[in-house]
This record gives sequence, structure tokens and C-alpha cells, in this order.
Amino acid sequence: MAIDVEALVNSLKLKREVEGLSLRGLSSIIGVSFSSLARIERGDGHPDNNSVIRILEWLGKEGKDAGLTFEHVALVHFRANKNIQSRTVRCLLGIAEMLKLEHGVPTYGPPSEQPEESYTNSSLPNTLALSKADMEERALKLREQLEVGIDDALNALVIEIEGVDVLVPSDIENLDTKCLNHLYGAGVGEWSAMSVPLDEVGDAWAVVRNDRHSIERQKVTYLEECWHILLGHRLTKIAKISDSYGRTYDSDEEHDAYYLAGATLVPAPAVVSAVEAGAAATLAAKFGVSQQLVEYRIKRLGLWSTYKGKEIKIAPSGQS
Repeated sequence: MAIDVEALVNSLKLKREVEGLSLRGLSSIIGVSFSSLARIERGDGHPDNNSVIRILEWLGKEGKDAGLTFEHVALVHFRANKNIQSRTVRCLLGIAEMLKLEHGVPTYGPPSEQPEESYTNSSLPNTLALSKADMEERALKLREQLEVGIDDALNALVIEIEGVDVLVPSDIENLDTKCLNHLYGAGVGEWSAMSVPLDEVGDAWAVVRNDRHSIERQKVTYLEECWHILLGHRLTKIAKISDSYGRTYDSDEEHDAYYLAGATLVPAPAVVSAVEAGAAATLAAKFGVSQQLVEYRIKRLGLWSTYKGKEIKIAPSGQS
């Protein structure tokens, strides 16, 4: 099906103005860049499928009233680039359908046969964004539950959650060879993991992770999926428009899952101690994570100026 771009633009402008949102404000809500939204509102070119789906999801009833709909295809948790290619999405969707068949649960099927929302938590409002203090506390509690000390590395890839199977693409029997080669080849950098619900109450899941990424990246990715499941986050909607696929995006829930994964792998007390002792350079090797994740933790804990050794003082009298 094709989308009426003019109707999309008019509905977007109207709802944004009614709700008093700037383009930047809307960008942070729906995961479409400011520059893309500006181009869409100007009518400059055709928006990509990911942008269209996220806009339609945000428009909700207003979009339906304007005759704007998409083909509802699937609901999963999805860790991937915002502008992931349609082919990569289609291959991952194929894996999701195979896993559901294997577990004897209904597959997504033709859009005409699907209910408005296939799983209960997809119709819930966004979960309340957690405070930084709450997330730090939850991360420490999980480490305690796993009996991992504050100064010990956590190998996230060996964490097991009841009712959650963990797989990699090469484990999927009967997966189309072209899709396997794409996920491990041209599309390998576009996706990190996908979690597929295998029942309608959120008790059974399959997590498919990209085992061609670095071990450091796989650890944080897998923990993100664990936290999505543990927190009951809403599912991502994968949809089809004009024979191509795209997906929705929840910036708050993606932020919380990543923050919690980082805080679980690199606990706050260890970061504070290392930064204050001038030993932050040892954290990546100590906890088996990337330097990028270490610096993310340092910034989120408000320790960046200390880490960088920035001197802050009152200017001498007479100087500005």
C-alpha cells in the first residue's frame, strides 16, 4: 500500500501544533531526526519507511481519521540502527515467524488476519522513564542477585532468565541462506538483537543476538534485551508500507534499557573509585567492556570533568 504523503504532512503539522511541540521536541519523542522531520514538513522528497511508521504510530487516531494506515506485521523487541534497511528487517521478521512456528504459537500472518494489537503490552502507554538513581539501584541489585562482586567482571552472555531462549542466526534451522548471508554480511552492522514473544502474556521469549559483533558489544546488547523483558517494555512494531518494511522506536525505553545494561556491566561504585583515583583507564579491561561504554558511564555519573582533569576556578581579580 502507498501512503498519501500530503495527508501525512498535514496531519503531522496539525497534531504537532495542537500539542505545542517543536520539531526538536517531536524528534526526541518518535526517534526521527530533526532534519528529517523538517524535510518532511516542507514536503521535500518522500520520507523513508521507518520515519513514516513512527509518525503514523504517534499520530494514532488522528492518522486513522485522515485515512493513514500501515500493514501491521509483527511486534518484537528490536535493537538496530534507526535507519535499518528493509531487507534486514524482513530477514529478522522471517526468523521471528520461524521461532513462533517452532513453539506452536500463531505466526503474524497476513495483515488482514491480525488483531489491532497482537500482544497486550504493545497497547499500553509508554512506561514511566526511570530516574538515574532508580536505575543504578536496580543494576546493583541484579549484580547482587547474580552474586557478582562490585569489582568483578560480569559475563552477561552467560546470564539465563527463566523462559528466555538465546539464539544466534546460524542456530535457526531452515533459515533462508540468502537471509543468513545478509544478516552476517551486508546487514551485519545494522542490527544487534531481537527479542520475540512466544506467548501472549510475556512469560516466554526467544532472544536472537548478532554473534558477529565484538564480545564487548554483544554483552551490552544482550543485557539491553534482558532489561526490556524484565521491565515489561512495549514491543516495537514492524510494519510494511509499499512492499518495504520499517519499525517504530521508543526513545525513553531504549535509553533506560541501555543505561541499565551499562550500569550492570560497569557498576557506579567502581566507576567513582576509579575516576577519583585517576585509574579510569583500567575500567574497560577490568570489566571486559568497551572504552566507549566506560566513558558513557562516566558522563552519566557526572564525573566527566574529573575524568578529564579540568580545573575550574574563579578568575583572578580584574580578569573576565
